[in-house]
Amino acid sequence: MKFNSVKEYFYRLNNTGYQLMMVPLIIFIYHYASVYTTSFRLELTDVIVYYTLIAINVLAVIALTTVHFYVRWQAQKLTKLTGLGLKLEKLGSVLMKRLIVLALVALCMPTALVLTHHNGFAISFGVTLLWYFVNWPTPGQVSKLLHLKGDEKEMVLSKGEAFK
Repeated sequence: MKFNSVKEYFYRLNNTGYQLMMVPLIIFIYHYASVYTTSFRLELTDVIVYYTLIAINVLAVIALTTVHFYVRWQAQKLTKLTGLGLKLEKLGSVLMKRLIVLALVALCMPTALVLTHHNGFAISFGVTLLWYFVNWPTPGQVSKLLHLKGDEKEMVLSKGEAFK
């Protein structure tokens, strides 16, 4: 990810994060807007729907846990690099991958909700959405991931405004 300033770095990360979350939100809104007008629904037994709910949630937890540890592992490797720009550039691609996986996991929930109309998927979508925003790349989180100290930390926390 190329950027000219720390402010632009976070601007691009935030824009990408919002754009990735729009698709699951649109599907979720579509479901509640069309629940009374159309009845596109798979004819599944309750047992299959419950097994699907459990399976998708277990796979979501596995994916989110794997991504969490992957980001930590990659960030640990990046702490050895010199130069804040290089660290942020490499971490930017790692954080983009994390946002993509989080959006894909979040996309599974409203899609399953549209297909089954089971409220468990709506609750799972809410939890996944909460997890998405808890893992949002903030300056504090980036600073903590890269173990920044001193001027580098101040530069990231102030989004490049500290030394102007």
